[in-house]
Amino acid sequence: MNQVILASHGGLATGALDTVHMIVGDAPNVHAVSLLRDDKEPITSKVERLASGFDPQDAVYVLTDMLGSSVNNSMVEYQASHPGVTVIAGMNMPIVLTLVLSDKRLDDAAVRDLVAEGRRGIVNCAHPDAPTQEPQAQTTGRPKANGGPAKIVLTRLDYRLLHGQVVFSWVTKVGAERIIVVDDATANDEVRRGALRLAKPTGVRLNVFTVDRALKKMAKLNTLGEKVMFVFGNTSELRRFYESYCLGAVNLGATANHDGAQMIGGKGSSVFLDDVQKADINALLDMDVKIYVQQTPALPRVDVTEKL
Repeated sequence: MNQVILASHGGLATGALDTVHMIVGDAPNVHAVSLLRDDKEPITSKVERLASGFDPQDAVYVLTDMLGSSVNNSMVEYQASHPGVTVIAGMNMPIVLTLVLSDKRLDDAAVRDLVAEGRRGIVNCAHPDAPTQEPQAQTTGRPKANGGPAKIVLTRLDYRLLHGQVVFSWVTKVGAERIIVVDDATANDEVRRGALRLAKPTGVRLNVFTVDRALKKMAKLNTLGEKVMFVFGNTSELRRFYESYCLGAVNLGATANHDGAQMIGGKGSSVFLDDVQKADINALLDMDVKIYVQQTPALPRVDVTEKL
């Protein structure tokens, strides 16, 4: 049997599951998992628990909300350690229904056809006969070295690193030409680095460095004349970097909710800090670093002016 897991932020997956039930009736092989704003449990744990009830011979297909989202990045990592799992980014109903109604495992060619069929279902209904073309990769020349400092357009703390909000809002807002992810664990993990490469915006360069390697690269970076966005995965490594090199103001974007953590930045914030993390932020304040909470450019900015 094919097991189909719909995985998304918020209620998209559960809504899609409800639509499946309306169209085909009872579908015990279709499941929904959601990542909510204040979740303390990783979405991979939810999928793992669900999959533990499947037959070992089942083929498992995970359809995520969109390429580059934190949900998709997590599922790509999960796929790497579970050979029977296939992750498809960008769920839509034609793909979901084809998998639901299929009674056998799809080979690689069939999965490619499935994705192509899903794309054909995306039509501008005002001009349904207009020809469609595959999007072409953007090509941008490398800026010439200008001998000046790097143009740091954003320094962000986000435990999800490179994901939907970063790709679709901040990169466009600040005009970043290069993203540098600084996270020791990810830099030393090929699977995680691969997931980030999938999430990278077209035409934007990406580096994934440890703290030490990122510091060593600053001299080279200061010759490239690019607009650069830094993303740090945790407060400890952010503090360690700033103790050697100050990049300017820090945007607190998101930290995982966990026991002992307090929400910072007002109602609806995605920043949760425990005492150890607060100490890291306070150390940055002692360095006169400006710090603010802002999840996306469309949301209000909340400055952190006093020690936590």
